[in-house]
Amino acid sequence: MSYYYYTKLFISNRNIHFSFVRQISKYVHKDISAAAIRQTYLDYFIKEREHAFIRSSPVIPFCDPTVPFVNAGMNQFKTIFLGSQVPHYTKVANSQKCIRVGGKHNDINIVGKDGYHHTFFEMLGNWSFGDYFKEKACEMAWELLTTVYKIPPSRLYITYFGGDDHLGLPCDIETRDIWKSLGVPNNRLLPFKAKDNFWEMGITGPCGPCTEIHFDHMGVINRHEFVNKNLHDLTEIWNLVFIQFNRLPDGSIVPLPRNHVDTGLGLERLCCALQGKLSTYNTDLFDYLIKAIHKNCSEIQKYSGKFGEQDWNEIDTSYRILADHIRMLTVCLADGVIPEQNQKLKRVLRKCFILCETVFKKDGTLVKELSNYVVENLGGVYPELERNISQIHNIIDYELEVFNTIRTTAKKDWRKFSIGRNLPNIDSLDITPSFVKAYKELYDVKLNEIDGELAYRLYDTHGFDLEAIEQLAQILNVKFDAVTFETKMEEVKLNSRAKRQLFIDDKIANLLGEGFEKTDDSFKYSYSKNKDKYQFPEVECKVLQIYNKDQSLTEIKTGSSCSLILDKTNLYFEAGGQESDKGQIKFEDGLFEVETLKKFKNYVIHKGYVKEGSIKVNTQGSLRVNEHIRLSNMRNHTCAHLLNAAVKKIRSATCQKSSKVTQNYVSFDVSVFGPKLNFQDIIAVEKLIRDIIKENLSVRILITDSQGLYSYDQITLIPGDVYPDNDIRIVEIEQGSDFVSREPCCGTHVLNTSDLQDFCVINLKSLGRSTASIQGVTGDRAKLARDNAEDLNEDLIRFKKSVEEHLDKPEMLEMAIISLKQRLNFQITDNTILPYAYKLKIMEELNAISRDIKGKTSDQLRDLVEMEMQDAIESNMQLTKSKKKYIIYYLRISTMLESVSLKRATALCSNIPVIVIAYSDNMVKARCCVPKVIL
Repeated sequence: MSYYYYTKLFISNRNIHFSFVRQISKYVHKDISAAAIRQTYLDYFIKEREHAFIRSSPVIPFCDPTVPFVNAGMNQFKTIFLGSQVPHYTKVANSQKCIRVGGKHNDINIVGKDGYHHTFFEMLGNWSFGDYFKEKACEMAWELLTTVYKIPPSRLYITYFGGDDHLGLPCDIETRDIWKSLGVPNNRLLPFKAKDNFWEMGITGPCGPCTEIHFDHMGVINRHEFVNKNLHDLTEIWNLVFIQFNRLPDGSIVPLPRNHVDTGLGLERLCCALQGKLSTYNTDLFDYLIKAIHKNCSEIQKYSGKFGEQDWNEIDTSYRILADHIRMLTVCLADGVIPEQNQKLKRVLRKCFILCETVFKKDGTLVKELSNYVVENLGGVYPELERNISQIHNIIDYELEVFNTIRTTAKKDWRKFSIGRNLPNIDSLDITPSFVKAYKELYDVKLNEIDGELAYRLYDTHGFDLEAIEQLAQILNVKFDAVTFETKMEEVKLNSRAKRQLFIDDKIANLLGEGFEKTDDSFKYSYSKNKDKYQFPEVECKVLQIYNKDQSLTEIKTGSSCSLILDKTNLYFEAGGQESDKGQIKFEDGLFEVETLKKFKNYVIHKGYVKEGSIKVNTQGSLRVNEHIRLSNMRNHTCAHLLNAAVKKIRSATCQKSSKVTQNYVSFDVSVFGPKLNFQDIIAVEKLIRDIIKENLSVRILITDSQGLYSYDQITLIPGDVYPDNDIRIVEIEQGSDFVSREPCCGTHVLNTSDLQDFCVINLKSLGRSTASIQGVTGDRAKLARDNAEDLNEDLIRFKKSVEEHLDKPEMLEMAIISLKQRLNFQITDNTILPYAYKLKIMEELNAISRDIKGKTSDQLRDLVEMEMQDAIESNMQLTKSKKKYIIYYLRISTMLESVSLKRATALCSNIPVIVIAYSDNMVKARCCVPKVIL
């Protein structure tokens, strides 16, 4: 055990007193690892205190559009606090991955400048949903810290809610007395107002007092007066929130029917406390990564832990920034956050590339290398890192390639603009061509400030986010009013929402009035299979409303188009990329054809026309779905899921962009991070899906809520999509461990993969640098494509047999090839569709035949060039009588030649101006000659 002495100086009645105090600076757990600290926490609550373990949710929220990243442990439990869900367990504990790079909690600009702010951190938490409350929560927290972790109580301070007149709430005496009963002395038990010790989820909703535990790294004297003063050596480590109130829209606060506990203990800060470090970068959560940076950049000085002015060259700051950002981006990429869809992540990733290049003298591949260390360190706790390591690497490689391309172009533009101007160095900044363009626009304006209006124009015109505008202001050396920019952005959003709502109100909502019951559309999922036949039961429904051309009607007759709102429907309205159903409603006095459906709020609108008779409001009818269209849609929607899983299996780093499901085809747009999808990839994807069809695998539908959503392994969630809190339908297809398709979906699906019957890719289109569109067909359409391929193949065989005997007629052979090639051009909805792989194969074969024909007949054809030109000259001479003194001629025989010498053609026209045009080897050529003397 080591000791140290310190001198305590105090002044009393003009006399100076010195006293020497012996203090322990090393306690039992100083050498404990972060992994052991994390596991001890979980073991305490799960094994000793019977909490259920809930694993960390992904860092991107899929059921909460209000935050860009999960920034606290409670995010995945918000629906329980709001009362919209019943908890699966009443006591839970976990370690949650958290990201803070935007919004209310934006630490990105502070990272590296101090020793404890991070973009990624881990939050240890324990929750009670209507189980234990204040006494038990405080007791367990105190026991864990002081008995299990053996932190001396003399290092701890407790704050509690001291009441707030504005809220109309008294002091939380109950919590104060609980801490007293646990032995916390009055001079370490401190009341604070709502700013520090009252937690609220939002302007309205669940809220309550909280009590915080602060750790004193010095621990030599009582420093209670410095609590909550933002000292780096006296920090909050644990916050216990007691959710017992609900704030109503009128501002009043009322008790909740059940009390909850929500706690958050920062692992990084706890490690500092237990490992005797003032900076989290000196703990083993970061030490391994900082050493890895130096290992890969040995020519750079070692990390020495300096801050502020002592870190004069900012090398240590750069170590800290790179280490923090590598952890953040590795975790994000493993959780499926895509940089091209998330500007915050893209900016962090590019900042890492720039640091590697400018500070650590390495190219951006260092980022990928360092991500391996993060996976090795955290993969045991968060297995998705190990599972998705290929995805992490592929996306980093792809983004580095994009970054280098963009940056090279931007630097060229910057150098051109710099000529004759004294411009700042941009090597350490994330500069794009659009950034340079914006700088050029503002350079000569002589701005003093970028205000909200100008900032919004930069956002609207150039796609600048807040950080990009701040960077632009920096190199322009002007102020940036971020507050007015945020105000302007919010104003635009509100106006946009208001316009959309006004349009909807004018068109539909005013027609509905009040008191209509919502449309029960659950029957769209009510279908079954008897042997090989799908059965779609009819639904008895009632007409609630009829409207046409913005007018409400009580009756409508034969031939009239209108929209019906029903109390029940078994038809699927357009959603999730799937087209709406079609169907018929049979009434006693009429028949209504449903052509399409839309949903507005809780109402399903059936658009169509009266085929027979008349229809009145409140009449009953029988609604039947068009079974052929529905089944075709179901096949193609299930196929879309198989495509998503198959492409991901073939090329690990992928992200679905969109899909379109119709009765005729499925169109699946996917981003692939790495080399573009090629012919061999499509062959592999097609074979994989056809094998899955032959396996006769069940298509299972599982119903869960947002709590259950995150409990699934290998589930595909689409970044940018917001899933509902409840009644989430999971579509699952498993082929052991070899193939898993599992994703949330509101669409309708077949019950077995064999019901797809067959599948083939019809087309592959590039939609940009990383995105491709795969178009495919199933069922009868797939059979049609293969039948068409057989027919074309038979015609091709016959043609190949006739080539040798018709070499003396090359023009006829070429016309035959052109005719066969024309059959390769089709639309996805045509009945002449062909499998994509077959189409490419035939195109290649026809091109080879064409080259062969041209090679065998080239000498003969070259002689024909002179013959054709002689005919052209003679024809022109006939025209000279009408004073035509030139020749413009297209050489028809050129299409038969691999190459054509136009010099040979124009040489025949020595005494007249001539332009000869040819088309050979997919290229248009032309030659113009004018004689010195024109006769």
